[in-house]
Amino acid sequence: MKAFFGSAVLCSAGLFFVLTAASAFSAPRQFGQRLGFTITGPDGSNEVRAQYGGFFLALAVVNGLALMGKVPRGAGLLLTSAVFGGLIAGRITSLFLDGGLAGYGGAIRSLFVVDATGFAFAIAAFLRERSSG
Repeated sequence: MKAFFGSAVLCSAGLFFVLTAASAFSAPRQFGQRLGFTITGPDGSNEVRAQYGGFFLALAVVNGLALMGKVPRGAGLLLTSAVFGGLIAGRITSLFLDGGLAGYGGAIRSLFVVDATGFAFAIAAFLRERSSG
């Protein structure tokens, strides 16, 4: 059961990473707009593709390799935990600095849930698999 839970976390996070990368690569202007960015030229499109497309594609590859046993599963789960943990830490910090959720759009509000859930499940799976030796 421990391996199934870890596999489910790696697979679902990997799917989220793939979808994020694909969206950033294929439609950087629309991707940025959903996050509150205005992309005005090729520099902005390049940055969305690099920071979101490239980064999330790399994460998806690591999770896929962990699922296939090419890299340790713990490495994939730890990396997923670090990414979602960093994202939710940044969002919580922004929440305090911005004085609450007022003004945040639906996409950002949803990402609070996605990042918190991703972090909780990834760290739980990492700790479960680590405890099984």
